[in-house]
Amino acid sequence: MYNDENTKEKIIEAAIECFGELGYNGTSMRLIAEKCGISKPAIYYYFPDKERLFAGIVEFVTQKLQSQLENIKNSNKNAREKLEDILLSRFQPHKNRVIMRRFINSIFTSGVKMNMHFDHRKMFESQQNIIRDIIQQGIDEGVFRTDINIKVLIYGLIGTMNLFSRDHFFSEAPPINKEMANHVLNQFIEGVGKKSENNMEKSHE
Repeated sequence: MYNDENTKEKIIEAAIECFGELGYNGTSMRLIAEKCGISKPAIYYYFPDKERLFAGIVEFVTQKLQSQLENIKNSNKNAREKLEDILLSRFQPHKNRVIMRRFINSIFTSGVKMNMHFDHRKMFESQQNIIRDIIQQGIDEGVFRTDINIKVLIYGLIGTMNLFSRDHFFSEAPPINKEMANHVLNQFIEGVGKKSENNMEKSHE
């Protein structure tokens, strides 16, 4: 019996390349099997048909993102460092960005109605909860004010990450480095950071 997550991941990575290079209609389960060097029965064990394999890719990428965010949240870093790591994780280039771009394009051009019951709201809420916990950590650490609107800040951060990562992914721009991620984060920190003692003294003069 097949029961190996590494095999499943190998199938998904091969499928991403095939869909990206040949499109949905031009890709067969046989081609994917040849690409990853395993038998067709092994692929059908994990994915009964091409449609579910296609949907499985979306689920796989989403789970990877979620796991990455959880690892950042559970690290021993301070709140500001965690937010910076989240920004960097979204801006890191995919090793096969061109192929991934073609794959995403094939989702919209294949004309195939896939029954992907993908819960976008659940994914968004999960991201919200992680960032909320990190912001609360920052408040507890004395880095962020206690009167900030956490919901507005969360929406702003997620919106910024989505826009930056989308524009970066679909362009030939070089990878966004730590300096740029730090600059983006500063736009938020300067709005929620506690006033320094010098500024407070000046305000009372």
